[in-house]
Amino acid sequence: MLTHDHAPGLSSIYRQRINRHQDAQLEQDYVAIEEPLQISLQWYDLASSEPMRREWSMTMRTPGDDVALIQGLILTQQVVNSLDDVMLIEPFDPEGRHAANHLVVTLKEGVSPDWQQLQRSYMSQSSCGICGMTSMRSLCLKHPIKLDEQAGWLGGDDVLAMPEQLRQMQPLFAKTGAVHGAGYWHDRQLPVLAEDVGRHNAVDKLIGHIYQQTLWQAQCVLVLSGRVSFELVQKAMLAAIPVIVAVGAPSSLAIDMAKQFNMTLIGFTKRNQFNVYHGHWRLR
Repeated sequence: MLTHDHAPGLSSIYRQRINRHQDAQLEQDYVAIEEPLQISLQWYDLASSEPMRREWSMTMRTPGDDVALIQGLILTQQVVNSLDDVMLIEPFDPEGRHAANHLVVTLKEGVSPDWQQLQRSYMSQSSCGICGMTSMRSLCLKHPIKLDEQAGWLGGDDVLAMPEQLRQMQPLFAKTGAVHGAGYWHDRQLPVLAEDVGRHNAVDKLIGHIYQQTLWQAQCVLVLSGRVSFELVQKAMLAAIPVIVAVGAPSSLAIDMAKQFNMTLIGFTKRNQFNVYHGHWRLR
């Protein structure tokens, strides 16, 4: 299915000459790269019997894992119901100078975008409380997602260990200190993580990897290196992840979202304490 991607690494950072004020020496340091990614959708129009293509999204991201980013994004923005609806993700112009910054998602025949729904979905991604509450109500009606509701499967010691596990597996953050991290935890392990200058992008990359590699488990956790916004809770819910553990705090709308879908939301996770904002019964 996928013809173009590259893992995060040297393509995601560059060396920058700096004046380090501690010792007034001219040195080199690593800086995280931030570049635009244009995403277009291509589909077969049944009415005209012609292939159609339209720009859908432009996002700023750290290059690397772009296919996973797009996969997670089209799932959490409900462009498709599953990755089986996608035939190909490839550069718009493979020979162009900036080929890696414009990718086209080709949908399988019979699958076409609902542009009105996609526009409403993007409106709800703002921090507007009214938009967020409207989005929650529509999700309740459109997506009766069943999250795991077994009690007592998550240990407090595991929660306390998650942020450090994530930090130790963040190579870009270790070099630059300028990216967010998102990890996927189950069976006391973090089998996959993602990093990006945007926290939303990191989560989308992670979700793309989860479904690429068929790693999803009913009892699993989204681990975040920063704060929790409404949009991140929504992405976790749509990916059927019932628990979020974050280093930072959640917003009020994030807590509302967790209550609406009966998710476990944990924040301010430190070495010896954490706050449970909802769903304490999943903890043993």
